[in-house]
Amino acid sequence: MIEIIKNPNIDFIGKRKYGFIFSAVIITIALLLIFIKGPNFGIDFTGGTLLQIKFSNPVTTADLRNSLARIGKERSIIQSLGNEKKEYIIRAAAEKPVEFAKAVKKILSTDFPDNKREILREETVEPKIGKELLTKTLWSVFLALVLILGYVSFRFDYRFGIAAVIALFHDAIFTIGVLVLVQREFSIVVVGALLTIIGYSINDSIVISDRIREKHKKMRKESYNVVLNTGLNEVLPRTILTSSTTLLAVLALLIFGGSVIADFAFTLLIGFIIGTYSSIFILANIVSLWQEKFPKKKK
Repeated sequence: MIEIIKNPNIDFIGKRKYGFIFSAVIITIALLLIFIKGPNFGIDFTGGTLLQIKFSNPVTTADLRNSLARIGKERSIIQSLGNEKKEYIIRAAAEKPVEFAKAVKKILSTDFPDNKREILREETVEPKIGKELLTKTLWSVFLALVLILGYVSFRFDYRFGIAAVIALFHDAIFTIGVLVLVQREFSIVVVGALLTIIGYSINDSIVISDRIREKHKKMRKESYNVVLNTGLNEVLPRTILTSSTTLLAVLALLIFGGSVIADFAFTLLIGFIIGTYSSIFILANIVSLWQEKFPKKKK
């Protein structure tokens, strides 16, 4: 395997307080953003309408907003796709999304009679369905975390299982906090990205846990912190190489994928970065601190 860092010897456990302080700060900021500013929920969760419309001739955002103002929806989100000013996405929360979609089509045909329009995409979600979807989403994430806790605890040790779930909460909260900060739309696509991040992060955690278990069997005479450091340093080149190649692919999606998958790619980018960090600086450090406070007897 190609090694970016050969024979690393970093004292991760000795510097754990800096990792804990950094994580405490960023998670506190993320939680404040989530509870004070709140996520920018998309129509998947709030209910509403999304219309993707392509015009034959260029149209300005201001013209579209003026048309929407005539039906009382001037605050709708209007997103231009491409530089030709011919294709737009219109999003709006509405108690009666189907009627709103019909009203938008009608007003556009009235205001732009000589400009042919093509509806490329139309999505409508009732508010009640949006709330049910949000509840099911939260339950699915919770169930995934419980199953991960059970698997890692059975496969390795309950301390690694609990530490892995804490690291996953750490990653998810931070990623959602960044989404709130930049006001990216929180849609079902973003939820899919968050679940992908959880899978990616737990994979890193399992690799690290497995290496530490191997080292523990071979280094029984060494202190537990030495075993943890050795395992982390041995898996570090693999972690950096895997993360780097993954991030390059995600960056390509973000830059060249277009606005349709921009939120998905952006969420993955933030999640993969923080997931790599937490696997190294959070998982093993929690286990290390736990072992110091409540040491397990050697078998």
